[in-house]
Amino acid sequence: MKSTFVHAVALITIFAAATRAIGFVFRIFLSRLLGAELLGVYQIALSFFMVFVTIIASGLPLIISKETAAIKSKEQDPRAYRKAVLSMTSAGLILSLMMSIIICVIVLAGQYFFSGLFTDQRSMQILIVLIPSTLAYSVYTTLRAVWWGEKRFMLLGLTELAEQIIRVIVLVVFLLFAFLFVDLAQLAAFSYLVALFLGAILVVIIFLKTTREKQRVKMADAKPYLKPLLKSSTPITTVRGLASIALPIIAITLPWRLVATGMSHTEAISLFGIMVGMTLPLLTIPQTVISSIATALVPELSAAVQNNRKEEVKAKIVGCIKFTLMINFLLLPVFMAVGTGIGVFLFDEPYAGYYLVRSAWVMIPISLSQITNTILNSMGAETKAMKNYIIGSVFLFLAIWFLPYYIGVNALVVGLGICMMIASVLNLILISKLTGVNTNIIGLSTAYIAFSLPAIFIGGFVYGIVSNFFSSFFSIGFGGAASVIVLLTLAYMFNMVDLKSIRKSSGSKGG
Repeated sequence: MKSTFVHAVALITIFAAATRAIGFVFRIFLSRLLGAELLGVYQIALSFFMVFVTIIASGLPLIISKETAAIKSKEQDPRAYRKAVLSMTSAGLILSLMMSIIICVIVLAGQYFFSGLFTDQRSMQILIVLIPSTLAYSVYTTLRAVWWGEKRFMLLGLTELAEQIIRVIVLVVFLLFAFLFVDLAQLAAFSYLVALFLGAILVVIIFLKTTREKQRVKMADAKPYLKPLLKSSTPITTVRGLASIALPIIAITLPWRLVATGMSHTEAISLFGIMVGMTLPLLTIPQTVISSIATALVPELSAAVQNNRKEEVKAKIVGCIKFTLMINFLLLPVFMAVGTGIGVFLFDEPYAGYYLVRSAWVMIPISLSQITNTILNSMGAETKAMKNYIIGSVFLFLAIWFLPYYIGVNALVVGLGICMMIASVLNLILISKLTGVNTNIIGLSTAYIAFSLPAIFIGGFVYGIVSNFFSSFFSIGFGGAASVIVLLTLAYMFNMVDLKSIRKSSGSKGG
């Protein structure tokens, strides 16, 4: 039996929540282990690395998942279906591994060029350690793309969770041999490298074990798929690769601009590490659920669009956007009311909480941009979505260039918020033109903002009182719970919480 969309989202969310929880604890441990400065050095290298990962893990896996779903819907013979999918997967592996090798050669051969970009040469050393793991990413993402197309969300969730657990175990083991490494940032990079290869090996083993039709695929079988895959995936890879370039540009520019305001190099790197390594991960918590919706939405919405099921398309879009807003506005008053305590409790860093309170609003445009991008991707409008992101990015870079003199490292959050807000608005306008959907997002957002104000006040009041008698953990819990209860009560009173509608719009079957 086919799972409904809502069941798929629930399954993915369970695994995503467990994976994010482990990853979040791991990030807290890593931030405490490295400290603000080394964390900043590590994050700068990681921002460059993630550009290369995006190139490998964006276009090809998406196309392979879509083609797998298409072959499955057309091919009735199980053996013929499996041979076609394995041949296509082999072609995908060849292309992704070739890209990985080219990336490794470019980085290793161009060390002098990349070194000139970094404000701290330790970041270059970390990047060199990380870059071979793109080979593991090639295998990992390509094989999992087949499961995505087959809607085998259990395998997707299990392997992602396992990879996160492996990462924690490997880091702990490496800490026993910390004396072998130059610093703890390099130790973290080496543990990341080893964990990714172990994760890729696990995926290969499970993929081979779960392949129902045992067939040998020759190069001649894969060859017909090479050109079509490359042709279809190149625009997507280019679009997402260009979008991800913003990360290293920010990592280079922001510390430099902070130094220009009079900060020391160490202080600038430390503040960058706090913002990117501590505060921003908290702001991406809603994306655990949003990414689950996105993962399940792609095959479902693509099928609905291809089969011209207009009412189903509209229902899914409206339901997902409403749910996205609700999840974010549940956390917004919590972060604004007790954010200072969260920063100290989790990271033992007051600045992390200080920035969290002032940055909480950025969750909303980030999540809206994510879900609207997914909707447009499913409708084949990724290039137009990219144009919207580029328009927003102009304001991001302007903010990072001019605002540090006035608001310091907060320029990153302001720029990011403006960028995502512009991109989200343009995406929503485009979705409305393509589908005729009216999401009423202005009315919904206005109402949630109005509900958030008393929720923030009451949550902060409760936190301030309780913190005089209880530990930070319980004080944060009581204050946060008060904020959520107030917001949910007001939303329910004004008929803003409509779970039946969300379930109905999400639960319709596709295909």
